[in-house]
Amino acid sequence: MFWHLVFLTLVGLLPGVSAISAGSDWEDFSNNLATDLAPLISLFGERLTKQFLSESTGLLDNIIFALSPLGILTALVSVIRVCGSPSLRALIGRAQEAPGEAENELLSCVSETTAELFNDGGISRVLGRPRILEVVVWEEPDPSGQGVCRRMGTLRDALLENAWVARKGQWILDEKGLLPELDIPNLSLNKGIKQRGPAWFYSAALLGVVLQTGPLVYAGLTVFLWPALFTDQGSFVQGYAFPLYVYGTVSLCTGMFLCAFMIERSSAQCHIYPAKPSKIYWLQPGRQKIGEQDFGAFLAVNEGPNSQATEDLTYIKSVQNVALKERGLLLLFTIFITITGFVLQFVSLRGLHPSVILANLGSMLVMSIVRTCLRVERIGSGGNSFCTEDKELISHKQQELDCFALHLEKVKYFRLMSSFVHESNRSRSGSWATGSSTQNSLQVPGLGSKLVQTRTQLAKLTSRGFRHSSMDWNDLPIRKIAQDLARTLGMTMDVVSTWKGNPSDFYSFELSFLCQYNHKSAGSALETYAIKLERLEDTLQWKVDANELEAVLGLWTLSLLKQDSKWLQNGLGRLVGLTKAEARSEAADLYFHKWIFRQREARMVSSKMIPFSEQIFGYYSDEYLGHKEILVVKTDNKLEVMAAQDIYIQFLMSILAGLKSIGGDVDILPRSQSDFYAQSTSLDVLVNCFESGNLGSREDALLCIVPVLRHRKLLPELAADSSSVRKRVQDLLSAGNWEGAFSIIQWLCERCEGEEFERSVYELGLLCQRAMLYRDAAIRTLGFQTVSSLLKSDIRAKKFSDLRSARPSDWMYSPDQRDWWVKFSNQLGWVAWHIANNRVDGNDTKKLLESWGYPKALSWQANLTYADSCIDQETAQKLLVGYLLPQIDIEFLEISQGGIEIEWEPFLEWVFQNGHSALTYWLLANCANISQDFPRMAMEAFFFAAKKGSDSAILTLCRHGADINALGLVEGCAALVKLVATNDKEGSEMLLVHGADVSKCTKENGYCALEYAAGQGNEEILLLLLQYGASIEQRDYAGFTALHIACKENRLNTAKLLIAKGADIETIAAGGRTPLISAATEGHLEVPELLLKKGARLNVIDKDGRTALIHAIRAGSEELVRLLLSYNAEVYHTDPFGRSPLELAKELGFPEIVKLLNEAM
Repeated sequence: MFWHLVFLTLVGLLPGVSAISAGSDWEDFSNNLATDLAPLISLFGERLTKQFLSESTGLLDNIIFALSPLGILTALVSVIRVCGSPSLRALIGRAQEAPGEAENELLSCVSETTAELFNDGGISRVLGRPRILEVVVWEEPDPSGQGVCRRMGTLRDALLENAWVARKGQWILDEKGLLPELDIPNLSLNKGIKQRGPAWFYSAALLGVVLQTGPLVYAGLTVFLWPALFTDQGSFVQGYAFPLYVYGTVSLCTGMFLCAFMIERSSAQCHIYPAKPSKIYWLQPGRQKIGEQDFGAFLAVNEGPNSQATEDLTYIKSVQNVALKERGLLLLFTIFITITGFVLQFVSLRGLHPSVILANLGSMLVMSIVRTCLRVERIGSGGNSFCTEDKELISHKQQELDCFALHLEKVKYFRLMSSFVHESNRSRSGSWATGSSTQNSLQVPGLGSKLVQTRTQLAKLTSRGFRHSSMDWNDLPIRKIAQDLARTLGMTMDVVSTWKGNPSDFYSFELSFLCQYNHKSAGSALETYAIKLERLEDTLQWKVDANELEAVLGLWTLSLLKQDSKWLQNGLGRLVGLTKAEARSEAADLYFHKWIFRQREARMVSSKMIPFSEQIFGYYSDEYLGHKEILVVKTDNKLEVMAAQDIYIQFLMSILAGLKSIGGDVDILPRSQSDFYAQSTSLDVLVNCFESGNLGSREDALLCIVPVLRHRKLLPELAADSSSVRKRVQDLLSAGNWEGAFSIIQWLCERCEGEEFERSVYELGLLCQRAMLYRDAAIRTLGFQTVSSLLKSDIRAKKFSDLRSARPSDWMYSPDQRDWWVKFSNQLGWVAWHIANNRVDGNDTKKLLESWGYPKALSWQANLTYADSCIDQETAQKLLVGYLLPQIDIEFLEISQGGIEIEWEPFLEWVFQNGHSALTYWLLANCANISQDFPRMAMEAFFFAAKKGSDSAILTLCRHGADINALGLVEGCAALVKLVATNDKEGSEMLLVHGADVSKCTKENGYCALEYAAGQGNEEILLLLLQYGASIEQRDYAGFTALHIACKENRLNTAKLLIAKGADIETIAAGGRTPLISAATEGHLEVPELLLKKGARLNVIDKDGRTALIHAIRAGSEELVRLLLSYNAEVYHTDPFGRSPLELAKELGFPEIVKLLNEAM
């Protein structure tokens, strides 16, 4: 506006200049339009006036503004807008104007309604509370004494920590306290304008005085000194003109000063200085729209030379001051004197020589230029520390905070180690604490830890509750997912801590990462950072600091984006497993289809899809399309979600360490007619935590949780012989739905691995045998068709060869798997042939099997022997079939051959020796089935399995319902007791591990396993039984305890052990016998001596009226009698026949004992 007026003025002056050059006189020029318009120019200049007023911070600015003023109308309107009453504002059409609008345009302060933002061309003042973060970074001595440490906070924090102090204008803080405006940056005064030194302002003021007084002096000269030279149309200047001009000019300058003064004093300035070396940053996030204007990301800094912290900084905090708003009389006076001064000046100029008008106009124009030049140096786009690449990078996910943190710490990249090749790190096991958190350490944090702490602090500075709610940055994508992750971790911790039963209140797990400085010479080192969880006292729920998670997520994702923009894809892929090696394995494919698969199929892609070996997710690429190396599931998740899921996986790996089982029920549920899915109630609890925390879909949850459970050996066991599956299959068979039963077991066979696969296949073979023996021809046909399919190909290899996403040609059909399947099919074909051979209608089936090489394909290397007789293999095989078939007549379980009755145990031994695992399984399964009516079969089978050290055989019996505590027919004892009686520690422990009842007694005498171990002097087995909860005081039918038996058998070692474990040495059995009497009855010496040393009562009388001394005499033990007498045994007590010990010894003919007794009497 100002330059437009200058242009118009010059155009108006051209005719005058032409007239002068043509010899015209001043009278012609005085009639020119320019001389009439020149005084009116001072009324305008709105933009320049408002700009200067809004940047005025002191009295000197007011003086400069008042000298040779421009924008008189703007100044009057402005002072009314700022200080006027509603009535005055109504006169200028501003009655309904909000206070913030005038403040925004005219004052230097910021407030609840006014703020400042960076734009590419400088700084804009806006209404409202936009997002912009002002951060003060200061240095102070490190508490550990190792140099200095860096602190960071807002200006308010710096003042509270005495890192910055207020000097000039401190009364503002003293009067208002730490006012809210401290959180609103003053950008123009501190960064937007490069302030010139005081000398410039004093010089400008001096020049203004000269320029203002110059026209006055010049007018005086034209009137008083050379009036003849400056006539107007031949007449001298009017007498009134000069006094009015002087009065009008003084009045106008005074009024303009008052206008500037009142506006400037409507805001108060406080000058704040650092007391410690500091820097001050301003961070403005992008994507802000204020009105019609868009504001991009901006990072500015005030610092010392060479980017060092310094104490040579000044911060001007300008806030609103309402003191002058109540001075209405001063405002009216200002308006009056300003208008009066302008009118008088205007009228007087018409009466003075036209050259005075030009002089006045010239001084006004020069002074306007001077005022503008005082603050002409301003920040532009070059003041943005974010380069174009940075702005493009952070715009995708609004990661200004992350980029700022990297800038602060001078870090090039931050990469989380998602791989589990670093299993030795404590991050996989975590740590618990009860009283207080133990994470604080005097150890100097590494670069990565400092970076995370810096970013965490930035998150706190921009979080809800820390500042005005409108200035929270809580809609950042990274912050949202971090809060979701924190909520998920808390819910999961609530669940797992219940499983563990741990009373601790604090837990931490560690994340490993690599971090590198910007300069290439510095390498990167592996670091760890502890993420802490705390149980709240009021709700007892676990909570984690979401700001720390946000820091890790933000830094990691930004580093990935800096490495490759392909991470912006929505359809990122996740490995099936925790490492690339696992994703290459067949096992991963199996448990994926068993536990995880819902809708999205796992594909085999190139391992180069995952850019770093430490990660377990990646982006899809058009390159390497033909490579089939690792299993990956394509998701709909964005980068930040995938990163959060990775942290959840690492947390789960840590918290599940040491847990033995997740418990819960396991089952297989139908999804369609021929499709199912595995279900675990405990797994569902974890999945629900994941889903309710908004970390992803149910399939995402399973993809994250299941590999961790498998790695920790916590994945629930689910095979065809699991109790829930066997019940479901039996229900289907009872309902006549054989197809459904076959579908369930086949589904499991196709998806199980290891022993679960083998057992499921054995169960499928067992079901085939039952079907082939069924009365319904259709069911028999179904059974034979399934057998035929199994004999032709591996059930798993066939399943995965049909998948849409191609697998390698040998997938699920390795040499070892192929060899195993051949052995199994040979055994199944052998049984099928014998079933067909025993049926009248099985001739066709038998011929078909023979054409495939059955039953000759099954080899028998060992011979069946029984009672020192060897049975030929052909006969043995025929006899074996009777025990293998699931529906044999169980009335009599002995098969006669050559007059010898052969029981089933030799067949089990024979099959086991020949290594026919499938036949062994089916024989044990039939044994478990038979044992429901003949329990002795279970006892014999468990005894056999334990003696052979076959854990799988014991499990097979247990899963098929055999009672591990069943009693034998002849021995009348459980398998555990029989093993203990034969001193088989390994076999005993094996049964105890699988739930054998340690207190089970023999049927004949009520002996328990502990008594057998004590009586045989087997300390190892005795300790083992006690470890598994054996009662040390358990009694047999005669009331004897294990200590009684140890004393009776003179087992000093087990007696000592039992006493050390708390056995009662005074316990009384049948007949009133104590352990001492039991030992004395047998005439032992060592155990009675032990009991007496332990304080056993010596003169206890049993129900027969005998003491330990009498029993020792009856046993003829001279040494025992001597021992008892040395402990003052009663020598006068008589037995039931009235004989004293001395008389008894004489009668029994023990002269040495008689002599001992005489000496003792």
